[in-house]
Amino acid sequence: MLAVGERVGPEGGVHAATLGLQEAFGPSRVFDTSLSEEGIIGRAVGMAIAGLMPVAEIQFRKYADPATEQLNNCGTIRWRTANRFAAPIVVRMPGGFGSKCGDPWHSVSGEVLWAHAVGWQVCYPSNAEDAVGLLRSAMRSRNPTIFFEHRASLDGVWARRPYPGDAFVVPFGKARTVLEGSALTVVSWGAMVERCEQAAKQTGESIELLDLRTIMPWDRAAILASVQKTRRCLIVHEDGQTAGFGAEIAAVVAEEGFLNLDAPVSRMAVADIPIPYNLGLMDAVLPGVDDIAERMRELVEF
Repeated sequence: MLAVGERVGPEGGVHAATLGLQEAFGPSRVFDTSLSEEGIIGRAVGMAIAGLMPVAEIQFRKYADPATEQLNNCGTIRWRTANRFAAPIVVRMPGGFGSKCGDPWHSVSGEVLWAHAVGWQVCYPSNAEDAVGLLRSAMRSRNPTIFFEHRASLDGVWARRPYPGDAFVVPFGKARTVLEGSALTVVSWGAMVERCEQAAKQTGESIELLDLRTIMPWDRAAILASVQKTRRCLIVHEDGQTAGFGAEIAAVVAEEGFLNLDAPVSRMAVADIPIPYNLGLMDAVLPGVDDIAERMRELVEF
């Protein structure tokens, strides 16, 4: 296994996620790359085909864009070679809103792009425990994985969890039930799970909150079973509203769970604009706790 990326070595990465790893395992296994996302992914693919297990870091989600061709081609290697070759790399990339500032580059989520990239698995944990279990699943898979690490969750108070042990693994495609309820199903992932939990408790209603954890594959069965019970569904995420992954979930619920619905399937997401720099403006475009709670009440009372 190798950990590679810009400044992941002595500095431990811009978010200190790899701090101390080079000291522990040496510069041949944990090392800095050039400032080239195409190079990071291209070399990681080559190392994986050669039998190594590279975990490549892209400093921020938006920085992955220059490596789009390399990433897309990596996802189809098993298909293109009739399963004779595989490049099971893990690409870690922080993203999402920040606590001190926003902007159109560092604060982007945009995870739906990778749901369209055939062959990729996509993880988006909301807390440290799930991150540990999903990272282990990713590194043991024969498929490449996009691994989102939300900026607000890195050492965020709500996201902190006790270390679950060396054997703890979270399988892909299994949602976690954060809250059990009977009046409304709320589906979310990443840092929005915390806001949804706070909103649900604020309403005092019987809200069932599902943390999707992975969006490719995603847990259709858990969502449809919950909607069958609550007869209502709200999807909250941080990506753009238009064609965000919430639209896919809403379509499946409407198509496969239509007869169980007593209210329209509802979505809350970011407006179709760049993420603003200013904190007040950034908060205005993100789904906030009070806004989520209000939408929850509207759906319960529908």
